[in-house]
Amino acid sequence: MPNSNIDMISLIKSKFGDKVQIQLGKLGAATITVNNGLHRDVLQSMIEADEKTGITAITGLDLGANIGVYYHVHTSNVFVTIKAEVPKENPKIQTIVDLHPGAAFHELEVADLLGVVFEGHPTLGHFVLSENWPQGVYPLRKDVKASEVKLVPTPPSEEIKLPENERLVKIIIGPQHPALLEPEKFAVTVDGEIVTKVEPRIGYVHRGIEKATESRTYLQDVYLVERICGICNSIHACGFVEAVEKILKTEVPPRAKYLRVVALELNRLHSHLLTLGHAGLEIGYETLFQYFWRDREPIMDLIELTSGNRVYSSLMTIGGVRRDIKETDVPKIKATLKDLRGKLPFYRQIYENEPTLRLRMKNVGVLKREDALKLSVVGPVARGSGVDIDVRKDEPYEAYGEIPFKEIVYTTGDTWARMNVRMDEVEESINIIEYAVDHLPSGPFRIDTPRSVPAGEAVNRVEAPRGELFYYVKSNGTDMPDRVKVRTPTFANIPSFLKTAIGESIADVPANFVSLDPCFSCTDR
Repeated sequence: MPNSNIDMISLIKSKFGDKVQIQLGKLGAATITVNNGLHRDVLQSMIEADEKTGITAITGLDLGANIGVYYHVHTSNVFVTIKAEVPKENPKIQTIVDLHPGAAFHELEVADLLGVVFEGHPTLGHFVLSENWPQGVYPLRKDVKASEVKLVPTPPSEEIKLPENERLVKIIIGPQHPALLEPEKFAVTVDGEIVTKVEPRIGYVHRGIEKATESRTYLQDVYLVERICGICNSIHACGFVEAVEKILKTEVPPRAKYLRVVALELNRLHSHLLTLGHAGLEIGYETLFQYFWRDREPIMDLIELTSGNRVYSSLMTIGGVRRDIKETDVPKIKATLKDLRGKLPFYRQIYENEPTLRLRMKNVGVLKREDALKLSVVGPVARGSGVDIDVRKDEPYEAYGEIPFKEIVYTTGDTWARMNVRMDEVEESINIIEYAVDHLPSGPFRIDTPRSVPAGEAVNRVEAPRGELFYYVKSNGTDMPDRVKVRTPTFANIPSFLKTAIGESIADVPANFVSLDPCFSCTDR
Protein backbone atom coordinates (compact mmCIF):
# COMPACT_ATOMS: atom_id res chain seq x y z
CA MET A 1 0.00 0.00 0.00
CA PRO A 2 1.48 3.41 -0.94
CA ASN A 3 2.38 5.63 2.00
CA SER A 4 -0.24 8.38 2.31
CA ASN A 5 1.86 10.22 4.93
CA ILE A 6 4.89 10.71 2.70
CA ASP A 7 6.33 14.22 2.40
CA MET A 8 5.60 14.68 -1.30
CA ILE A 9 7.57 17.92 -1.69
CA SER A 10 10.72 16.36 -0.19
CA LEU A 11 10.28 13.35 -2.45
CA ILE A 12 10.16 15.52 -5.57
CA LYS A 13 13.17 17.55 -4.39
CA SER A 14 15.28 14.45 -3.73
CA LYS A 15 14.31 12.72 -6.96
CA PHE A 16 14.53 15.58 -9.45
CA GLY A 17 16.86 18.10 -7.82
CA ASP A 18 17.77 21.00 -10.10
CA LYS A 19 15.60 19.65 -12.92
CA VAL A 20 12.58 21.27 -11.30
CA GLN A 21 11.97 24.60 -9.56
CA ILE A 22 9.85 24.43 -6.40
CA GLN A 23 8.13 27.44 -4.83
CA LEU A 24 6.63 26.59 -1.47
CA GLY A 25 3.28 27.99 -0.41
CA LYS A 26 2.19 28.98 -3.91
CA LEU A 27 -0.79 27.57 -5.82
CA GLY A 28 -1.35 25.04 -3.10
CA ALA A 29 1.42 23.73 -0.89
CA ALA A 30 3.90 24.27 -3.71
CA THR A 31 4.36 25.08 -7.38
CA ILE A 32 6.67 22.76 -9.33
CA THR A 33 7.93 24.31 -12.57
CA VAL A 34 9.20 21.75 -15.10
CA ASN A 35 10.46 21.58 -18.65
CA ASN A 36 8.12 20.16 -21.29
CA GLY A 37 8.09 16.39 -20.87
CA LEU A 38 9.20 16.24 -17.25
CA HIS A 39 5.62 16.77 -16.07
CA ARG A 40 4.98 13.09 -16.76
CA ASP A 41 7.91 11.94 -14.64
CA VAL A 42 6.92 14.16 -11.70
CA LEU A 43 3.30 13.01 -11.85
CA GLN A 44 4.32 9.36 -12.15
CA SER A 45 6.48 9.66 -9.05
CA MET A 46 3.58 11.17 -7.12
CA ILE A 47 1.18 8.43 -8.25
CA GLU A 48 3.61 5.70 -7.21
CA ALA A 49 4.09 7.30 -3.80
CA ASP A 50 0.42 7.99 -2.94
CA GLU A 51 -2.64 6.13 -4.19
CA LYS A 52 -4.84 9.22 -3.75
CA THR A 53 -2.81 11.26 -6.23
CA GLY A 54 -5.15 12.61 -8.88
CA ILE A 55 -5.77 15.47 -11.28
CA THR A 56 -8.04 18.18 -9.92
CA ALA A 57 -7.80 20.34 -13.06
CA ILE A 58 -5.59 21.39 -15.94
CA THR A 59 -5.46 25.14 -16.54
CA GLY A 60 -4.40 26.57 -19.88
CA LEU A 61 -3.13 30.18 -20.03
CA ASP A 62 -2.06 32.49 -22.83
CA LEU A 63 1.33 33.78 -21.64
CA GLY A 64 2.23 35.67 -24.80
CA ALA A 65 4.79 33.67 -26.77
CA ASN A 66 3.92 30.52 -24.82
CA ILE A 67 0.89 28.64 -23.59
CA GLY A 68 1.00 27.66 -19.94
CA VAL A 69 -0.25 24.18 -19.06
CA TYR A 70 -0.77 23.95 -15.30
CA TYR A 71 -1.53 20.56 -13.75
CA HIS A 72 -3.30 20.95 -10.39
CA VAL A 73 -2.63 17.73 -8.48
CA HIS A 74 -4.08 16.52 -5.18
CA THR A 75 -2.68 13.80 -2.92
CA SER A 76 -3.65 12.48 0.51
CA ASN A 77 -2.19 15.44 2.35
CA VAL A 78 -0.92 18.03 -0.10
CA PHE A 79 -2.08 20.00 -3.14
CA VAL A 80 0.48 21.11 -5.71
CA THR A 81 0.57 22.70 -9.15
CA ILE A 82 2.94 21.41 -11.85
CA LYS A 83 3.69 24.19 -14.33
CA ALA A 84 4.77 23.52 -17.91
CA GLU A 85 4.90 25.78 -20.96
CA VAL A 86 4.72 25.10 -24.69
CA PRO A 87 5.43 27.54 -27.56
CA LYS A 88 2.27 29.09 -28.97
CA GLU A 89 3.43 28.39 -32.55
CA ASN A 90 3.79 24.66 -31.86
CA PRO A 91 1.88 23.91 -28.65
CA LYS A 92 2.56 20.22 -28.21
CA ILE A 93 2.90 18.31 -24.95
CA GLN A 94 2.67 14.65 -24.05
CA THR A 95 -0.64 13.37 -22.70
CA ILE A 96 -0.91 12.03 -19.16
CA VAL A 97 -4.06 9.99 -19.81
CA ASP A 98 -2.04 6.77 -19.80
CA LEU A 99 -0.74 7.66 -16.34
CA HIS A 100 -4.04 8.95 -15.00
CA PRO A 101 -7.26 8.30 -16.99
CA GLY A 102 -9.07 11.04 -15.06
CA ALA A 103 -7.14 13.66 -17.05
CA ALA A 104 -8.89 12.83 -20.34
CA PHE A 105 -11.64 15.47 -20.23
CA HIS A 106 -9.28 18.12 -18.88
CA GLU A 107 -6.88 17.71 -21.81
CA LEU A 108 -9.72 17.78 -24.35
CA GLU A 109 -10.97 21.08 -22.95
CA VAL A 110 -7.54 22.75 -23.00
CA ALA A 111 -7.08 21.51 -26.57
CA ASP A 112 -10.39 23.06 -27.65
CA LEU A 113 -10.03 26.39 -25.87
CA LEU A 114 -6.28 27.09 -26.22
CA GLY A 115 -5.12 24.87 -29.08
CA VAL A 116 -2.69 22.71 -27.10
CA VAL A 117 -2.01 19.36 -28.78
CA PHE A 118 -1.76 16.55 -26.23
CA GLU A 119 0.27 13.98 -28.12
CA GLY A 120 -0.95 10.45 -27.54
CA HIS A 121 -4.44 11.43 -26.38
CA PRO A 122 -6.87 8.75 -27.64
CA THR A 123 -9.68 11.15 -28.64
CA LEU A 124 -9.80 13.74 -31.42
CA GLY A 125 -12.34 16.39 -32.45
CA HIS A 126 -14.30 19.11 -30.67
CA PHE A 127 -15.29 18.41 -27.10
CA VAL A 128 -16.57 21.78 -25.87
CA LEU A 129 -16.75 23.97 -28.98
CA SER A 130 -19.56 23.60 -31.51
CA GLU A 131 -19.12 21.95 -34.89
CA ASN A 132 -19.51 25.33 -36.63
CA TRP A 133 -16.67 26.93 -34.67
CA PRO A 134 -13.87 27.96 -37.08
CA GLN A 135 -10.75 25.80 -37.10
CA GLY A 136 -7.62 27.38 -35.64
CA VAL A 137 -9.52 29.88 -33.48
CA TYR A 138 -9.00 29.23 -29.78
CA PRO A 139 -11.31 31.41 -27.64
CA LEU A 140 -9.20 31.65 -24.49
CA ARG A 141 -6.23 33.11 -26.32
CA LYS A 142 -5.84 36.84 -25.68
CA ASP A 143 -5.93 37.82 -29.36
CA VAL A 144 -9.38 36.29 -29.87
CA LYS A 145 -12.41 38.50 -29.32
CA ALA A 146 -15.60 36.52 -28.99
CA SER A 147 -17.67 39.23 -30.68
CA GLU A 148 -15.52 39.04 -33.81
CA VAL A 149 -15.55 35.27 -34.26
CA LYS A 150 -17.40 34.27 -37.43
CA LEU A 151 -19.00 30.87 -37.27
CA VAL A 152 -18.65 28.64 -40.31
CA PRO A 153 -21.46 26.65 -41.94
CA THR A 154 -22.30 23.61 -39.88
CA PRO A 155 -20.80 20.59 -41.62
CA PRO A 156 -23.28 17.96 -42.74
CA SER A 157 -24.05 15.40 -40.09
CA GLU A 158 -21.97 12.33 -40.49
CA GLU A 159 -23.91 9.23 -41.21
CA ILE A 160 -24.13 7.24 -38.04
CA LYS A 161 -21.78 4.33 -38.40
CA LEU A 162 -23.64 1.21 -37.47
CA PRO A 163 -21.70 -1.40 -35.55
CA GLU A 164 -20.39 -4.20 -37.74
CA ASN A 165 -21.93 -6.76 -35.43
CA GLU A 166 -25.65 -6.92 -36.28
CA ARG A 167 -26.46 -7.61 -32.65
CA LEU A 168 -25.22 -4.15 -31.66
CA VAL A 169 -27.49 -1.11 -31.72
CA LYS A 170 -26.47 2.52 -31.16
CA ILE A 171 -28.96 4.57 -29.11
CA ILE A 172 -28.54 8.35 -29.15
CA ILE A 173 -29.57 10.00 -25.87
CA GLY A 174 -29.83 13.78 -26.32
CA PRO A 175 -28.94 16.48 -26.96
CA GLN A 176 -32.57 17.23 -26.07
CA HIS A 177 -33.08 15.03 -23.06
CA PRO A 178 -36.49 13.80 -21.86
CA ALA A 179 -35.63 14.36 -18.17
CA LEU A 180 -32.94 17.05 -18.05
CA LEU A 181 -33.58 20.67 -18.97
CA GLU A 182 -29.95 21.03 -20.01
CA PRO A 183 -28.82 19.51 -23.31
CA GLU A 184 -26.21 16.78 -23.40
CA LYS A 185 -25.56 13.84 -25.69
CA PHE A 186 -24.50 10.27 -25.07
CA ALA A 187 -24.23 7.71 -27.87
CA VAL A 188 -24.86 4.38 -26.16
CA THR A 189 -24.06 1.14 -27.97
CA VAL A 190 -26.01 -1.88 -26.73
CA ASP A 191 -25.81 -5.60 -27.39
CA GLY A 192 -29.38 -6.70 -26.86
CA GLU A 193 -30.08 -4.74 -23.67
CA ILE A 194 -26.50 -4.62 -22.37
CA VAL A 195 -24.46 -1.44 -22.77
CA THR A 196 -21.09 -2.03 -24.45
CA LYS A 197 -19.91 1.54 -25.13
CA VAL A 198 -20.75 5.15 -24.20
CA GLU A 199 -19.54 8.18 -26.21
CA PRO A 200 -20.10 11.63 -24.60
CA ARG A 201 -20.49 15.06 -26.17
CA ILE A 202 -20.84 18.19 -24.05
CA GLY A 203 -20.72 21.91 -24.79
CA TYR A 204 -24.29 22.51 -25.94
CA VAL A 205 -24.80 25.24 -23.34
CA HIS A 206 -21.27 26.59 -23.24
CA ARG A 207 -21.51 30.30 -22.41
CA GLY A 208 -17.85 31.31 -22.36
CA ILE A 209 -18.00 32.48 -18.75
CA GLU A 210 -14.25 32.05 -18.18
CA LYS A 211 -13.57 34.39 -21.11
CA ALA A 212 -16.27 36.81 -20.00
CA THR A 213 -14.68 37.25 -16.55
CA GLU A 214 -11.64 38.88 -18.18
CA SER A 215 -13.67 41.88 -19.38
CA ARG A 216 -15.57 42.49 -16.15
CA THR A 217 -14.56 43.79 -12.74
CA TYR A 218 -14.03 41.47 -9.80
CA LEU A 219 -17.30 42.63 -8.26
CA GLN A 220 -19.19 41.95 -11.48
CA ASP A 221 -17.52 38.56 -11.73
CA VAL A 222 -18.89 37.53 -8.32
CA TYR A 223 -22.38 37.72 -9.81
CA LEU A 224 -21.25 36.24 -13.12
CA VAL A 225 -19.75 33.07 -11.65
CA GLU A 226 -22.95 32.57 -9.65
CA ARG A 227 -24.68 32.13 -13.01
CA ILE A 228 -22.55 29.09 -13.76
CA CYS A 229 -25.10 27.06 -11.80
CA GLY A 230 -28.50 28.06 -10.48
CA ILE A 231 -28.54 25.22 -7.94
CA CYS A 232 -25.11 25.64 -6.35
CA ASN A 233 -24.62 29.34 -7.03
CA SER A 234 -23.45 30.21 -3.50
CA ILE A 235 -20.49 27.84 -3.59
CA HIS A 236 -19.36 29.23 -6.96
CA ALA A 237 -19.38 32.75 -5.57
CA CYS A 238 -17.57 31.54 -2.46
CA GLY A 239 -14.92 29.69 -4.47
CA PHE A 240 -14.20 32.81 -6.51
CA VAL A 241 -14.14 35.38 -3.69
CA GLU A 242 -11.91 33.14 -1.54
CA ALA A 243 -9.39 32.92 -4.39
CA VAL A 244 -9.39 36.71 -4.79
CA GLU A 245 -9.06 37.14 -1.01
CA LYS A 246 -5.97 34.91 -1.09
CA ILE A 247 -4.32 37.23 -3.61
CA LEU A 248 -5.34 40.27 -1.56
CA LYS A 249 -4.15 38.52 1.63
CA THR A 250 -7.48 39.53 3.16
CA GLU A 251 -8.83 37.84 6.29
CA VAL A 252 -12.61 38.08 6.45
CA PRO A 253 -14.29 38.64 9.85
CA PRO A 254 -15.19 35.54 11.93
CA ARG A 255 -18.91 36.33 11.72
CA ALA A 256 -18.70 36.40 7.91
CA LYS A 257 -17.12 32.94 7.93
CA TYR A 258 -20.02 31.49 9.92
CA LEU A 259 -22.60 33.27 7.76
CA ARG A 260 -20.95 31.85 4.66
CA VAL A 261 -21.15 28.34 6.14
CA VAL A 262 -24.88 28.77 6.81
CA ALA A 263 -25.42 29.84 3.19
CA LEU A 264 -23.31 27.00 1.79
CA GLU A 265 -25.05 24.32 3.85
CA LEU A 266 -28.51 25.63 2.94
CA ASN A 267 -27.28 25.36 -0.64
CA ARG A 268 -26.19 21.76 -0.01
CA LEU A 269 -29.51 20.92 1.64
CA HIS A 270 -31.69 22.08 -1.23
CA SER A 271 -29.36 20.48 -3.80
CA HIS A 272 -29.36 17.08 -2.07
CA LEU A 273 -33.14 17.11 -1.56
CA LEU A 274 -33.58 17.98 -5.22
CA THR A 275 -31.37 15.07 -6.32
CA LEU A 276 -32.86 12.53 -3.93
CA GLY A 277 -36.29 13.36 -5.30
CA HIS A 278 -35.17 13.45 -8.91
CA ALA A 279 -33.72 9.95 -8.52
CA GLY A 280 -37.21 8.73 -7.70
CA LEU A 281 -38.56 10.39 -10.82
CA GLU A 282 -35.92 8.74 -13.02
CA ILE A 283 -36.95 5.24 -11.91
CA GLY A 284 -40.69 5.92 -12.11
CA TYR A 285 -41.26 6.56 -8.40
CA GLU A 286 -42.91 9.96 -8.84
CA THR A 287 -44.50 10.00 -5.38
CA LEU A 288 -41.04 10.13 -3.79
CA PHE A 289 -40.13 12.98 -6.12
CA GLN A 290 -43.15 15.00 -4.97
CA TYR A 291 -42.42 14.37 -1.28
CA PHE A 292 -38.80 15.49 -1.48
CA TRP A 293 -39.61 18.61 -3.46
CA ARG A 294 -42.39 19.48 -1.04
CA ASP A 295 -39.87 19.42 1.83
CA ARG A 296 -37.28 21.28 -0.21
CA GLU A 297 -39.53 24.36 -0.42
CA PRO A 298 -39.03 25.46 3.22
CA ILE A 299 -35.26 25.32 2.65
CA MET A 300 -35.68 27.62 -0.35
CA ASP A 301 -37.64 29.93 1.95
CA LEU A 302 -34.70 29.97 4.37
CA ILE A 303 -32.34 30.89 1.54
CA GLU A 304 -34.61 33.83 0.75
CA LEU A 305 -34.85 34.75 4.43
CA THR A 306 -31.08 34.81 4.96
CA SER A 307 -29.93 36.25 1.63
CA GLY A 308 -32.88 38.23 0.30
CA ASN A 309 -33.04 36.10 -2.85
CA ARG A 310 -34.61 32.73 -3.52
CA VAL A 311 -32.49 31.28 -6.31
CA TYR A 312 -29.34 33.32 -6.96
CA SER A 313 -28.60 34.32 -3.39
CA SER A 314 -25.92 36.94 -4.28
CA LEU A 315 -24.78 36.84 -0.65
CA MET A 316 -21.03 36.45 -1.09
CA THR A 317 -18.78 39.43 -1.68
CA ILE A 318 -15.05 39.99 -1.54
CA GLY A 319 -14.35 40.68 2.13
CA GLY A 320 -17.36 38.90 3.64
CA VAL A 321 -21.10 38.75 2.96
CA ARG A 322 -23.60 41.38 1.89
CA ARG A 323 -26.19 40.69 4.55
CA ASP A 324 -26.35 39.68 8.21
CA ILE A 325 -28.74 37.27 9.92
CA LYS A 326 -31.16 38.99 12.27
CA GLU A 327 -31.74 37.69 15.79
CA THR A 328 -35.39 37.19 14.88
CA ASP A 329 -34.37 34.95 11.96
CA VAL A 330 -32.64 32.34 14.13
CA PRO A 331 -35.83 30.76 15.63
CA LYS A 332 -37.33 30.48 12.13
CA ILE A 333 -34.19 28.78 10.82
CA LYS A 334 -34.07 26.30 13.71
CA ALA A 335 -37.79 25.51 13.53
CA THR A 336 -37.58 24.72 9.80
CA LEU A 337 -34.52 22.53 10.28
CA LYS A 338 -36.18 20.70 13.19
CA ASP A 339 -39.19 19.94 11.02
CA LEU A 340 -36.98 18.56 8.23
CA ARG A 341 -34.99 16.47 10.70
CA GLY A 342 -38.23 14.89 11.92
CA LYS A 343 -39.01 13.71 8.38
CA LEU A 344 -35.62 12.11 7.72
CA PRO A 345 -36.42 8.71 9.37
CA PHE A 346 -39.30 8.32 6.89
CA TYR A 347 -37.05 9.01 3.91
CA ARG A 348 -34.24 6.86 5.25
CA GLN A 349 -36.64 3.95 5.71
CA ILE A 350 -37.76 4.31 2.09
CA TYR A 351 -34.20 4.35 0.74
CA GLU A 352 -33.21 1.38 2.89
CA ASN A 353 -36.27 -0.85 2.59
CA GLU A 354 -38.47 0.14 -0.36
CA PRO A 355 -38.26 -2.80 -2.83
CA THR A 356 -38.51 -0.57 -5.90
CA LEU A 357 -35.54 1.55 -4.90
CA ARG A 358 -33.42 -1.42 -3.87
CA LEU A 359 -34.07 -3.26 -7.14
CA ARG A 360 -33.25 -0.20 -9.25
CA MET A 361 -30.25 1.03 -7.25
CA LYS A 362 -28.56 -1.87 -5.45
CA ASN A 363 -25.57 -3.22 -7.44
CA VAL A 364 -26.31 -0.77 -10.26
CA GLY A 365 -23.50 1.41 -11.63
CA VAL A 366 -20.83 -0.03 -9.35
CA LEU A 367 -17.68 2.12 -9.26
CA LYS A 368 -14.83 0.34 -7.50
CA ARG A 369 -12.61 2.34 -5.17
CA GLU A 370 -9.52 1.89 -7.35
CA ASP A 371 -11.43 3.14 -10.40
CA ALA A 372 -12.76 6.13 -8.45
CA LEU A 373 -9.16 7.05 -7.60
CA LYS A 374 -7.93 6.61 -11.19
CA LEU A 375 -10.73 8.79 -12.55
CA SER A 376 -10.37 11.49 -9.84
CA VAL A 377 -14.10 11.56 -9.13
CA VAL A 378 -15.29 13.86 -6.36
CA GLY A 379 -18.00 14.39 -3.77
CA PRO A 380 -20.72 11.81 -3.03
CA VAL A 381 -19.61 9.80 -6.07
CA ALA A 382 -16.17 9.30 -4.53
CA ARG A 383 -17.44 8.87 -0.97
CA GLY A 384 -19.95 6.27 -2.17
CA SER A 385 -16.98 4.22 -3.40
CA GLY A 386 -15.06 4.33 -0.14
CA VAL A 387 -12.82 7.30 -1.01
CA ASP A 388 -12.75 9.53 2.07
CA ILE A 389 -12.30 12.95 0.47
CA ASP A 390 -14.16 16.10 1.45
CA VAL A 391 -12.54 19.53 1.14
CA ARG A 392 -14.41 20.68 4.25
CA LYS A 393 -12.43 18.08 6.24
CA ASP A 394 -9.21 17.79 4.20
CA GLU A 395 -8.56 21.51 3.77
CA PRO A 396 -11.05 23.37 6.01
CA TYR A 397 -12.14 26.80 4.82
CA GLU A 398 -14.39 29.45 6.35
CA ALA A 399 -15.57 28.10 9.73
CA TYR A 400 -15.59 24.38 8.84
CA GLY A 401 -12.48 23.76 10.92
CA GLU A 402 -14.39 24.92 14.01
CA ILE A 403 -17.67 23.07 13.43
CA PRO A 404 -17.99 19.34 14.25
CA PHE A 405 -19.53 17.11 11.56
CA LYS A 406 -19.13 13.60 10.18
CA GLU A 407 -17.65 12.71 6.81
CA ILE A 408 -20.12 10.28 5.19
CA VAL A 409 -18.51 7.33 3.37
CA TYR A 410 -20.07 4.18 1.92
CA THR A 411 -18.06 1.35 0.39
CA THR A 412 -20.35 -0.53 -2.03
CA GLY A 413 -19.84 2.00 -4.82
CA ASP A 414 -23.28 1.54 -6.40
CA THR A 415 -26.12 3.93 -7.14
CA TRP A 416 -27.72 3.11 -3.79
CA ALA A 417 -24.52 4.06 -1.93
CA ARG A 418 -24.19 7.38 -3.75
CA MET A 419 -27.77 8.33 -2.95
CA ASN A 420 -27.43 7.30 0.70
CA VAL A 421 -24.31 9.45 1.07
CA ARG A 422 -26.52 12.39 0.15
CA MET A 423 -29.28 11.22 2.48
CA ASP A 424 -26.90 11.12 5.44
CA GLU A 425 -25.32 14.43 4.45
CA VAL A 426 -28.72 16.10 4.72
CA GLU A 427 -28.68 15.43 8.45
CA GLU A 428 -25.06 16.58 8.74
CA SER A 429 -25.92 19.84 6.97
CA ILE A 430 -28.73 20.41 9.47
CA ASN A 431 -26.24 19.83 12.31
CA ILE A 432 -23.74 22.25 10.79
CA ILE A 433 -26.28 25.04 10.32
CA GLU A 434 -27.67 24.63 13.84
CA TYR A 435 -24.17 24.78 15.29
CA ALA A 436 -23.30 27.83 13.18
CA VAL A 437 -26.35 29.89 14.21
CA ASP A 438 -25.85 28.89 17.86
CA HIS A 439 -22.20 29.99 17.81
CA LEU A 440 -22.34 33.05 15.57
CA PRO A 441 -19.46 35.35 16.55
CA SER A 442 -20.20 38.99 17.12
CA GLY A 443 -18.64 41.74 15.07
CA PRO A 444 -18.75 42.92 11.45
CA PHE A 445 -19.89 40.70 8.61
CA ARG A 446 -17.90 42.49 5.90
CA ILE A 447 -14.73 44.53 5.47
CA ASP A 448 -13.79 46.92 2.68
CA THR A 449 -11.39 45.68 0.02
CA PRO A 450 -9.64 47.52 -2.82
CA ARG A 451 -11.29 47.65 -6.24
CA SER A 452 -8.05 46.70 -8.00
CA VAL A 453 -6.23 43.48 -7.12
CA PRO A 454 -2.40 43.36 -7.13
CA ALA A 455 -0.71 41.05 -9.62
CA GLY A 456 -0.69 37.48 -8.40
CA GLU A 457 -2.40 34.13 -8.68
CA ALA A 458 -4.22 31.73 -6.39
CA VAL A 459 -5.99 28.39 -6.42
CA ASN A 460 -8.98 27.58 -4.27
CA ARG A 461 -10.93 24.41 -3.54
CA VAL A 462 -14.34 24.20 -1.89
CA GLU A 463 -16.84 21.38 -1.39
CA ALA A 464 -19.91 21.97 -3.55
CA PRO A 465 -22.98 19.74 -3.11
CA ARG A 466 -21.73 17.62 -6.02
CA GLY A 467 -18.12 17.55 -4.80
CA GLU A 468 -14.89 19.49 -5.02
CA LEU A 469 -15.17 22.77 -6.95
CA PHE A 470 -11.90 24.30 -8.16
CA TYR A 471 -11.03 27.91 -8.98
CA TYR A 472 -7.79 29.37 -10.33
CA VAL A 473 -7.57 33.17 -10.49
CA LYS A 474 -4.72 35.20 -11.97
CA SER A 475 -4.65 38.98 -11.47
CA ASN A 476 -2.69 41.64 -13.34
CA GLY A 477 -2.91 44.64 -11.01
CA THR A 478 -6.13 46.06 -12.48
CA ASP A 479 -9.78 45.80 -11.47
CA MET A 480 -10.31 42.91 -13.92
CA PRO A 481 -8.79 39.41 -13.68
CA ASP A 482 -6.33 38.14 -16.25
CA ARG A 483 -7.60 34.55 -16.08
CA VAL A 484 -10.29 32.66 -14.21
CA LYS A 485 -10.39 28.87 -14.49
CA VAL A 486 -13.29 26.83 -13.13
CA ARG A 487 -13.44 23.04 -12.83
CA THR A 488 -16.87 21.89 -11.74
CA PRO A 489 -17.74 18.61 -9.98
CA THR A 490 -19.85 17.15 -12.80
CA PHE A 491 -16.96 17.68 -15.22
CA ALA A 492 -14.88 15.45 -12.95
CA ASN A 493 -17.60 12.84 -12.41
CA ILE A 494 -18.92 12.16 -15.94
CA PRO A 495 -15.98 9.83 -16.81
CA SER A 496 -17.17 7.45 -14.11
CA PHE A 497 -20.49 6.99 -15.91
CA LEU A 498 -18.64 6.03 -19.10
CA LYS A 499 -17.16 3.15 -17.11
CA THR A 500 -19.98 2.07 -14.81
CA ALA A 501 -22.59 1.90 -17.60
CA ILE A 502 -20.60 -0.74 -19.49
CA GLY A 503 -21.98 -4.26 -18.95
CA GLU A 504 -25.25 -3.07 -17.44
CA SER A 505 -28.79 -2.96 -18.78
CA ILE A 506 -29.86 0.06 -20.82
CA ALA A 507 -32.81 0.28 -18.41
CA ASP A 508 -30.36 1.05 -15.58
CA VAL A 509 -28.79 4.04 -17.36
CA PRO A 510 -31.22 6.64 -15.87
CA ALA A 511 -30.75 5.51 -12.26
CA ASN A 512 -26.98 5.21 -12.68
CA PHE A 513 -26.65 8.58 -14.35
CA VAL A 514 -28.84 10.52 -11.90
CA SER A 515 -26.74 9.18 -9.02
CA LEU A 516 -23.92 11.44 -10.31
CA ASP A 517 -26.24 14.43 -9.77
CA PRO A 518 -25.19 15.79 -13.19
CA CYS A 519 -25.33 19.49 -14.00
CA PHE A 520 -24.44 20.44 -17.57
CA SER A 521 -24.84 24.15 -17.00
CA CYS A 522 -21.98 23.78 -14.51
CA THR A 523 -20.03 21.46 -16.76
CA ASP A 524 -20.14 23.67 -19.83
CA ARG A 525 -19.87 27.05 -18.08
